[in-house]
Amino acid sequence: MRIGGGSYRSRTLRTPKGDLTRPTSGMVRETLFNMLAPLLPEASFLDLFAGCGSVGLEALSRGAASATFVESARPALDCLRANIETLGVAGQTSVLPYPVLRALEQLTQQGESFDIIFLDPPFHDSSAYQQVLDALAPVEVLAPDGLIIAQHGPRVKVPEQCPPFTRYRQRDIGDNVLSFYRRVAK
Repeated sequence: MRIGGGSYRSRTLRTPKGDLTRPTSGMVRETLFNMLAPLLPEASFLDLFAGCGSVGLEALSRGAASATFVESARPALDCLRANIETLGVAGQTSVLPYPVLRALEQLTQQGESFDIIFLDPPFHDSSAYQQVLDALAPVEVLAPDGLIIAQHGPRVKVPEQCPPFTRYRQRDIGDNVLSFYRRVAK
């Protein structure tokens, strides 16, 4: 797997062996970051269920100011840390080695806020999308004008509404779908 664009373009990333982690494909990342291009410069990026970190590291490569990674699976976490070291971006990153809901609690307690939140739970865990959106709803982890992007399979049902968030865009990319959420104006 390689970074597709930006300052780290073509740099190789380590991925865990086996099929427990499903890294986001280059085609999905390319489409995602072409769509996010105007929002990325100086953005803070939260990569939930980060795996080897390919999405958050691509965000940094394309101009994000910082990336926070949440990953609890040991093999993926080891690859993520190695990729951060290889790219020399430790100063722009933080890694939370916890389950996502626990990490969101910690980020809330620390008063952290992110411009872009990306979530890509295992496709077999369709309840994770609702759980994460529900966990984000009452807190300020998402910046006021920020957005949430959920990557999922075409058969996975993600909510259209999860107050205060609403899905405003959906993009099919092969066997993947990107759903974009933002806060509904009060």
